[in-house]
Amino acid sequence: MIVLGNFEVKLRKQSSCSVQLTNKTGRYIAFKVKTTKPKKYCVRPNRGVVLPGSTCNVTVIMQAQKEAPLEQCRDNSSSRVLLRHMVQPTKT
Repeated sequence: MIVLGNFEVKLRKQSSCSVQLTNKTGRYIAFKVKTTKPKKYCVRPNRGVVLPGSTCNVTVIMQAQKEAPLEQCRDNSSSRVLLRHMVQPTKT
């Protein structure tokens, strides 16, 4: 599990959090990011390929909130961001 950190909620303003994906292997790694609340969170890029020995920055943007979210006051467990990946298979 990757913890992206907490979002600072400011009413009527977007908040963002970034994570850097690093590929230390000699193979290509494909990734896809999903969220349990796609209308609340936007992920850019939400899929891609990290080349061998390179990095990719992924930004999770929480949309502007019109009012203080009650769920954040209670429990953040209802919002999840999932990073799935697949490593290029080796040739046999």
